[in-house]
Amino acid sequence: MVLPHADAQYIGLIGFQSMAINNFQSEFRISDRTIGPGAPCLVIAEAGVNHFGSMDKAFALVDLAVEAGADFVKFQHFQTDKLFGPSAPEWRERLRSKELSNDQIKSIYKYCGERSITFICTGHDEESVEFLDQEIDVPAFKIGSGEVGNLPWLRKIARLGKPIILSTGLYELTDIYAAAEVIADEGCRQLAILHCVTSYPTEPADVNLSVMGQIREFFPGPVGYSDHTAGTAVPLAAVALGADVLEKHITIDRDVPNAQDWKVSCDPTNLSSFISDLRDVEAAVVGGKKILSMAEQESILWARKSLTAKVDIAKGTVLTEDLIVAQRPGDGMTPSRIGELLEKCACRDIIAGTKITLEMIE
Repeated sequence: MVLPHADAQYIGLIGFQSMAINNFQSEFRISDRTIGPGAPCLVIAEAGVNHFGSMDKAFALVDLAVEAGADFVKFQHFQTDKLFGPSAPEWRERLRSKELSNDQIKSIYKYCGERSITFICTGHDEESVEFLDQEIDVPAFKIGSGEVGNLPWLRKIARLGKPIILSTGLYELTDIYAAAEVIADEGCRQLAILHCVTSYPTEPADVNLSVMGQIREFFPGPVGYSDHTAGTAVPLAAVALGADVLEKHITIDRDVPNAQDWKVSCDPTNLSSFISDLRDVEAAVVGGKKILSMAEQESILWARKSLTAKVDIAKGTVLTEDLIVAQRPGDGMTPSRIGELLEKCACRDIIAGTKITLEMIE
């Protein structure tokens, strides 16, 4: 279905939703992980083609993902001459050295099993998808941004009956809506949509993380973010905004000619700290009603203040604000209760610095 308005905000403004899109599950499982608002953010380490055709590097990327605490590690499978037509000889040359055979992909998959991390993969052509589905039986399919408008392709993947994670760079909200509707029409109920900006590297000012919220206006399933910025600040912000899924590229090598993914990747020097920071951010934003933690309650004594005699106060003196000061510690009357003391008479002498109690006035 084509939406009747070109404005990307149209969907959100009128609340337009088809019944099919309403049927997407708010959370679901891939392998041993639940994905959705009630679950921890799913962290996908995108190895992509940063193995540069080397199996040793591919295994090292798996090790990096495991040791840093990623949930899934993702690769890409393609046949170069089917992915790029003859009119793009420079891209054929650039990608050919990064192409892996079926046997190599299978070896990576088996190694992921040995390292106890879930392997997922983007298949870029029909034969690669068929291999991933039937020979490896991947638990989910990741679809890259370039396919959002390729509706026949989305139908084919959806018909395989497995969860789908869809990146959405290069397209407007109306296109994303149309893609989700096509996937829903094929009976898929397990879809996660990732906001994405397809440029390498993406400038933070171009990211517009508010799009995650715009997608949530019409899509009930998990929403996340696939990152192409050079650092880690933006993906951490995405987690703070509630990303259910976070994808970040990883690499072993830097300064590789004729390659771009390494420019937006974490590496062995920072992937572990990034994922640790991500979990800290996630812990910090999860909660409900504001209550004092046990740790904060222990700080009350030294951090709060009590009503205290500012000067020596003789018996019979009428208490006024200039005779009282708020001082730490906070184990006496709180400053908010000063009205209970004002214009009352001291029934005993009160030495300066003494915490004032109701028993001292009449």
